[in-house]
Amino acid sequence: MRLRSAGRVAAFASTALMLTGMANVSAAHAQVPAGPGPIYYSITFSNPRESDDNNLPEPYGEVDVRAPWGQPTALWEHPDVGINTPTLPRYPDFGPFDHRFVPHPVSEICANVGEDDTGINDDDILADGCLPFTGPGDYTISAEGGSVTVTVYKFG
Repeated sequence: MRLRSAGRVAAFASTALMLTGMANVSAAHAQVPAGPGPIYYSITFSNPRESDDNNLPEPYGEVDVRAPWGQPTALWEHPDVGINTPTLPRYPDFGPFDHRFVPHPVSEICANVGEDDTGINDDDILADGCLPFTGPGDYTISAEGGSVTVTVYKFG
């Protein structure tokens, strides 16, 4: 009887290790950078503290995708032009998405975006950082003043 119990324990342990290994392999595959190729995306800018006449953000900065070695490809960028920074709650303005060719694999989506409050108060920071790229989906990068959501519809 004792051998039978030991055999069951060994079989159970073997199965558990195999399943754990499969989970680790799946997680490793999910982290593999995608690309190169075309990326289809849209960007939404959110500033809950906005309090001007239209309550819409005036974003400036950049949103990009990065290679494992740090090479960026810009998805959106706009300089801070003070009071002339345009209102932009979503990019692109028209149509469901924009697209660009990314000449490298993508491991991160990054955003460094401020929001112009010239003449009202200090500018807000909407996003400052990066998220790991795991495939199509929503990526929300936040900061103390709001957030930027990049929706990737297709890549590669």
